[in-house]
Amino acid sequence: MHDDCIVTYSVNLEEKVVVIQTYNNTEKKQRKIRFDGVLTHSFKCIIDYNIIADIHECEISSFIIDNQEELIKMEGYCWPIDYHTEQELIDFLRTNEYKYIKINSSYGMFGWILAKSYDICG
Repeated sequence: MHDDCIVTYSVNLEEKVVVIQTYNNTEKKQRKIRFDGVLTHSFKCIIDYNIIADIHECEISSFIIDNQEELIKMEGYCWPIDYHTEQELIDFLRTNEYKYIKINSSYGMFGWILAKSYDICG
């Protein structure tokens, strides 16, 4: 997916699905990434032209480290779930088999998704 441009993305909260559609100008190829069982996600720097550098799965413990500031800020607001300790959150994510998938960009949109599964088609 390196150098694919993000054409569109959609979020279906009811079905817990995020879909990102991309296009690679060099290969003249469309791809779709579908994330199922989405708990939460965060995308930043969304502009007209977004180029993916990499998509990779990270350790659940990295989610806590990477989002420490947000977790502190959202304490008491049930984000991403209602929990009391970081270990309780980690245990929930691991027990329920969530994956922490990061989207790095060369340009524009980047972020992450907590989902139970994902598939790249195309």
